[in-house]
Amino acid sequence: MDLETQRKDYFRALEWVGSLMSTTAQNQLDLPTPCADYSVRDLIGHLVGTAHRSTGTAQHLSTRHIPHVVTDVADEELAATFISITHDIQKLWRPFTSDERVTAPWGPCTALEALRGFTVETITHGWDLAVATGQPHEAPNQIADHCLLFASAVIPDRLRGVMYGKPVTDGNGDSPTTRLAHLLGHR
Repeated sequence: MDLETQRKDYFRALEWVGSLMSTTAQNQLDLPTPCADYSVRDLIGHLVGTAHRSTGTAQHLSTRHIPHVVTDVADEELAATFISITHDIQKLWRPFTSDERVTAPWGPCTALEALRGFTVETITHGWDLAVATGQPHEAPNQIADHCLLFASAVIPDRLRGVMYGKPVTDGNGDSPTTRLAHLLGHR
C-alpha cells in the first residue's frame, strides 16, 4: 500500500473514532472496555494521548513526555479535544514522503510505517470504544482489511505482553475490524 492510501486510511480512522467519541454519552464513561485495563474514559484518554504522539512524531519531537492516558481534559471536552488534534495530524502528515524517517513511540521507522502503526492503534481502540458503548464496530472504507495486510509486521513479538496481548483466536465470521482487534489481543 502506498503512502497516500495509508494516509487516507489513517485520516478516515481518526474521523471514525472522533465520531464514536462524539456519540458516546457521559454516563458511559465509566463502562468497562474490551481493553481490560481501561474504562471508556481511560480509553478515550489513551486515544487523545496517541493522537498527541502522532503529532509529536510528525514534528520530529520526542513523545516520551506524553502520558499513556491523558487525564487533564474534562469529560465533556474529550471528543472535541481529540477531533481538534486530528485536524493538526492531517496538516502535519500531509507533506511526508514514504521513506522519510521519523521516530515513532516504538522506535525509528519510515513515515509509511509510522502511519501504519498509528492507523492500527486507532482502528483497534475505535473497535474497543464502539463495542463498549454499543455502537457499530466495523471501521469504514475497508480500513481494517488494509490493516490486516501488514498488522502482524507492525506488532513485533517483543511488544507482546508489554503493549499488546496474545492474539485471540478468531471466531467464524468475525468482521475485519474484530479480527484486527483480536490480532492485538483485545477480546
